[in-house]
Amino acid sequence: MTLPDELSAKIMRKQPVQKRAQLTIDAIFEATSQIVDREGVGGLTTNKIAAKAGFSVGTLYQYFSSKEAIFRAMSQHARALALRELESYLFSIECSQDPTDIDPEQFVRQYVRICINGFSLGLSYRKAMNRLCWLLEQPDESAQSVQSMVKRLIACLRYIEHPQMTELNETRWFVLSRALMGCLRSASLERFNQIDSHAFEDDLVEMVLGQMRLVPETH
Repeated sequence: MTLPDELSAKIMRKQPVQKRAQLTIDAIFEATSQIVDREGVGGLTTNKIAAKAGFSVGTLYQYFSSKEAIFRAMSQHARALALRELESYLFSIECSQDPTDIDPEQFVRQYVRICINGFSLGLSYRKAMNRLCWLLEQPDESAQSVQSMVKRLIACLRYIEHPQMTELNETRWFVLSRALMGCLRSASLERFNQIDSHAFEDDLVEMVLGQMRLVPETH
């Protein structure tokens, strides 16, 4: 889990140049997520984080000056990781030899799946980190992340020129980005444990396809 250079230079005291240092940062992030998930932000201290991670608080301070610095690093790292995963997927689509071979429903489903894992649900550690991001980010930061996610989709659609997928205009782009942000944020913050993850994915896929004027066939 390597932080971007520009991020680590601003937030971190010590750069994770060795594998052991990178594992230490992983442990700090995971411990922070688990404590916040159980006890909330108010009860969190650097001593608790260090104890949960299994090392001294002095070791923690070699990398981060405060719990706020940890929050900031985690938030930016989680969003950057999700956007990198999305970029990798859409780039692979753009490299396809024949865009007509791309199935619209499957294309959108994989896009939505990455969004869900990267911004909302995901596995336990990722889920807790996503919730922490939504809790601590400024509203404009959250909006910017989701808008970047949708803008990248628009750029991909424009590039591949798929005959069945129309490019999103400004109005549909606005509606889609806000709708996605609301659904992902609410599912994360409200601990929507009763949610059927498959149905959640299906409904988001249908929403995105609807903005492209495409609706998947009912089975």
